[in-house]
Amino acid sequence: MRVVYSTGTTVQFDGIHYYNNAIQSTYRRYLVLGDEVNVICHMKKVNKGSNDMIDGNHVSFTFVKKVNTFKDIIKTTSKMNEEIIKEAVRNADFCIAHVPCGNSYLVIKYAKLYNKPYATVVVGCPWDSLWNYDWRGKILAPFEYFKLKTVQRESPYSIYVTNEFLQHRYPTNGKSIGCSNVNMHTGISGVLEKRLDGIRKKDENSIYRIGTAAALDVPYKGQEYVIRAIAKLKEKGINFEYHLIGGGTGNKLKDIARNLNISDKVFIHGSIPHDQVTDFYDSIDIYIQPSKQEGLPRATIEAMSRGCLCMGSNIAGIPELLDDDYLFEKGNVSEIVNILKSITLQDLSEQATRNYNLAKEYDCDLLNDRRRKFLESFKSDCLR
Repeated sequence: MRVVYSTGTTVQFDGIHYYNNAIQSTYRRYLVLGDEVNVICHMKKVNKGSNDMIDGNHVSFTFVKKVNTFKDIIKTTSKMNEEIIKEAVRNADFCIAHVPCGNSYLVIKYAKLYNKPYATVVVGCPWDSLWNYDWRGKILAPFEYFKLKTVQRESPYSIYVTNEFLQHRYPTNGKSIGCSNVNMHTGISGVLEKRLDGIRKKDENSIYRIGTAAALDVPYKGQEYVIRAIAKLKEKGINFEYHLIGGGTGNKLKDIARNLNISDKVFIHGSIPHDQVTDFYDSIDIYIQPSKQEGLPRATIEAMSRGCLCMGSNIAGIPELLDDDYLFEKGNVSEIVNILKSITLQDLSEQATRNYNLAKEYDCDLLNDRRRKFLESFKSDCLR
């Protein structure tokens, strides 16, 4: 049986192999439904691939072009994509549509037309992502919000990456589960002990290292507000370091730090290999997710699994992960300042234990088993 899996993600292609860490870890989940997964996504040609090569004999690709402008929508790009997706769905036995995503909405349209079983995977909130982008996003936000509301209301099977937030905002009348798309092992022996030992070696004069893992050039990721908070704390004689990893140049963030005279406190490391991300979390004391838009942020769970004290904006699935004392209003620099200046060594120790233990609930083996059982039920229901 053939499974169509649609996503807005872009794979890289060096002429021989395809590369994308998210797809590499995700497509295998859907092999429970069939023996081949056909991924509908975008493709970018590159001279050299990354470390995230997509391997396996059970995956194929159907590429569509990105629709970036109104001209694309009304002209040939959109029509060509629709014909490509229509044919892929016609040849499929099951469809998995990651939403919100234009490609996935077309998959759902033709799954209904051809009476193909389909399930949605809700990975984010279009209202938050568009409303917090720019003025053009604010125009589109209501339309995309109601589109996903309609899709989810009619979806017969749905997997949400949050436990509560997305379910409440985009409820379904069908069967559903909450199951994060995090793909990592947690509860690793020795991690908590090492973290606590490191905290014991600090004193109240130690300079805490804050970290964020997120795209550097996307305004709604919110790193700007942390930089501004660090500048205000410096004025009070309280010093922190801020370390950032993620794709992009980070030039705007560098300019903000320079204008606030804290370039010596802000360190932009850029994109780092996936196998070095754990070392990054181990090198920081506090992880902060200052986003204006998220689903359930994988980076926060990764940091929790390494025993970091974690802070975050009180949006989307973040409050499902963190203590209320470490939540702040999105974009509120004063609240970030107040939380940071109040953190003690005891807080670091207590939150290290709390977060490490909570992260165990997001171990990939547990999540994969939960997801697999739901997909097996979906398949069984559809084959009756």
